[in-house]
Amino acid sequence: MTSAHFTFLILGIATLLLSACQSTTSRHSNTPLLVGPSEPISNTTAPSKYKKLQNAEIFLDVAVPTFSPGFPLLKNSTEIDYEELDDSGIWPQLRRTEAKLFAVETKNALEETKAFGAVRVVPNANTTADIFVLGKILNSDSEQVGMQLTVVDSTGEVLGIKSFEHEVSESYFRDQRNKDKNPYQPLFDKGRDYVLELLSKLDTETKQKIKETALLRYARYYSPEAYGSYLSTEIKKKQGQRYYKFELTGLPAEDDAMLARIEDLRAQELLFVDRLQDQYDTFYAETSDAYEQWQRETLPEIAARREAIRNRNIKAGVGVGLAILAGILASESSKDSRDADRTGSGTERAKAGAKGAGAVIAGLGSIYAVNDAFQSNSELKVQNAIIEEKGQAVDLSVSSTEMKFEDQVIELQGTATEQYLQWKQHLRKIYELEATPDVQL
Repeated sequence: MTSAHFTFLILGIATLLLSACQSTTSRHSNTPLLVGPSEPISNTTAPSKYKKLQNAEIFLDVAVPTFSPGFPLLKNSTEIDYEELDDSGIWPQLRRTEAKLFAVETKNALEETKAFGAVRVVPNANTTADIFVLGKILNSDSEQVGMQLTVVDSTGEVLGIKSFEHEVSESYFRDQRNKDKNPYQPLFDKGRDYVLELLSKLDTETKQKIKETALLRYARYYSPEAYGSYLSTEIKKKQGQRYYKFELTGLPAEDDAMLARIEDLRAQELLFVDRLQDQYDTFYAETSDAYEQWQRETLPEIAARREAIRNRNIKAGVGVGLAILAGILASESSKDSRDADRTGSGTERAKAGAKGAGAVIAGLGSIYAVNDAFQSNSELKVQNAIIEEKGQAVDLSVSSTEMKFEDQVIELQGTATEQYLQWKQHLRKIYELEATPDVQL
């Protein structure tokens, strides 16, 4: 197309648009010009989908243990299958970091609904709570992300198990409106809505039993001889998972002094868990920028790797196809040559020559395509190396904690799990000292 043709085309389009605008104006000449929203502003607010839980009589406390990183394991073992780990492109330290980050994101999403009591991130499920949201990372490569949530109440009942996925657009980080936003947020929103859906089905009586069971299971931890009889257990199964179901067989007296003291210790344990939230928030704040940078830099590399795989497969496929074609043409050329020798036909000789030349060309083309596929495979290795380098950049851990209790300062060290265990052991020691005051423990 010449420049004159191009100019003529632009003028024609402009004329059509102008006439359309004039037509629209004439049809709506009596309609006032709208500035701002095209719909009238309403003073009414749509009812919240969380309203039922927000106005509930009983609010359930939720524990979100650090997610399972989802490492592949050796068959019939708890050991990591590092060969499959490498094949899957999983970097252990990055995935362990994500296990904490995903738990914090899930906690934040649930907490913002104001439909629960306390929502806490905990090192593992060995804690006291009414509801447990157990997460497992299925996939995370900055473009494709997936997780599985298992929601369990204090009675051991598995309320539901569901997997969620989300794909981040290649252009996500190019849009300035997405600045300071989490590209994975839709995933956590889906998980939040699922948990709310499950809990909205629980009536007040069921919630009360969940809370009572949580307290008595905690009391049984301190004194199984005194409170074990209030709970019965049975093994149940849901979606292929076996679990213990606890049923209340009774309740202690309201003025049970031992239970009151255990409730005090439980409050102290939860005080540590609340303090631990500061650790997780600090961890999140320190890690999120580095993690976002990893996402931002890795996302185009993931797309490039996918394109490299596609190109390699296409070229390899073309190479194989040309090799097959070369074989067919060579076979037919030989047949035509034999026919030409037998009949002396010039036409048969010409056909044989053409097919022979085609076989040579196809053979050369197959070699080129396969070599090009190998080159694409080398480019793929480069993309993998870049992603791995980015993945190894995130490596943070939880710091130590100091707790004050009854004029004592308790220093807790190690990982969050180790610190939590130390605090639980300290509280149990206090209970045992009070239960047997005349014995030196």
